[in-house]
Amino acid sequence: MSIINKKSEYKSNNIAFEVNELKKHFEDVKAVDGISFKVKRGECFGFLGPNGAGKTTTINILACFMKPTDGIAKVAGYDVVKETNEVKKHISYCPQENIFYEELNVYENLMFFGKMYEVDKNLLAQRADDLIKKVGLEDKRKTRSEKLSGGMKRRLNLIIGLVHDPDILFLDEPTAGLDPQSRRLIWDYIFELKERNRTIFLTTHYMDEADILSDRLAIIDHGKIIAQGTPEHLKETIGMGDILIFKIEGQKQKIFNTIEKIKSEDYVLDASYTEEDLTTRITAMDGIGKIGDFIEFFTMENLKIVDVEVQRNSLENVFLSLTGRSLRE
Repeated sequence: MSIINKKSEYKSNNIAFEVNELKKHFEDVKAVDGISFKVKRGECFGFLGPNGAGKTTTINILACFMKPTDGIAKVAGYDVVKETNEVKKHISYCPQENIFYEELNVYENLMFFGKMYEVDKNLLAQRADDLIKKVGLEDKRKTRSEKLSGGMKRRLNLIIGLVHDPDILFLDEPTAGLDPQSRRLIWDYIFELKERNRTIFLTTHYMDEADILSDRLAIIDHGKIIAQGTPEHLKETIGMGDILIFKIEGQKQKIFNTIEKIKSEDYVLDASYTEEDLTTRITAMDGIGKIGDFIEFFTMENLKIVDVEVQRNSLENVFLSLTGRSLRE
């Protein structure tokens, strides 16, 4: 985590990260191999990839822990190589590992790190109290950190990274191993940070978390970005598609004919009919957006739609389609 002095202004008012053809090679290993992306100020940018894909190396470069082999990376408009001190004035990094002192209690840890970050002493005590309340640690305010549960330690780790009110926050697996209540508390606070125009660079192994929190995201594999966009855009254009299950009544031959017409559409991945339960199963890209088209196919043949079930395409499907493996592999 970077030690912060007084903040300076963004060189660029709207761009928090600007990465162009960034590379990092370790002998024969191309950990990061020419990636490019931009992140707007106030966005939560999800950065997803299997283990060893290049996520950590990218973060280390952007947080000024490591120099790139080639390419350009700017944070808050400042070059991470040439203007490292300026970059550090805007960022904080919350790693998976706990960074607090176990012998200190919750409040003492916040006060210690706040002083290290040179937070105004007239603001520090109130800010510490506010942060403790935000993540539900009021009852543990005077508890030694070593006695906290795992979820409480993760929450303390997060607010230590926020005590100096950074513009840009790197969150590396912020809810790993947490119970649902603790995850929800952290999600709520991340939403609040976004409302305050803070920029968040998020890595996570939870697809639902990436889907809910990310305004946009990038998927990296083998050092290259293989897809980026909003979660909705990626689900609409990549992956296994939405699944629509229609229960249809009518002449079987008409049903079969209709299915053949549906299968000829370029956005349809598969369509089939099961006689036992009279269901037609359609897999299509942006299937939910196309549901009116499917209804029209059936009604044109005077087929009766008794029921419709929708199974939405997921970010997990997108990831599997692109990488051929799950996020945790």
